[in-house]
Amino acid sequence: MKAIANICGVQPEGFEKTDISSDPNFVFKSDANYAATQLFDIEGNTVFVNSYLECQHYVMGGWDYTPLKNAEILLQESLFYVVATLLVVTFFKNVAARFLIK
Repeated sequence: MKAIANICGVQPEGFEKTDISSDPNFVFKSDANYAATQLFDIEGNTVFVNSYLECQHYVMGGWDYTPLKNAEILLQESLFYVVATLLVVTFFKNVAARFLIK
């Protein structure tokens, strides 16, 4: 998955995905070669992951959310819709004005 690669980095050589859901007592092991990564969920909770497996597990569970990035995307989308609405209204206003003048 592209999201996992973007957030967790390149999959280590020899990485074997473990089925964590089958073991309710699974404990993630810290990887000294993996730089700790901070992840956020949609509610703003945060977690630091210390291995590729742990990062992959959290990202697949929806922990790729970054509050600042989400706020920026929301602002850009809002601006887009406002500008698009203004353009459509202006277009129809001009079209209506042309028909009324004739």
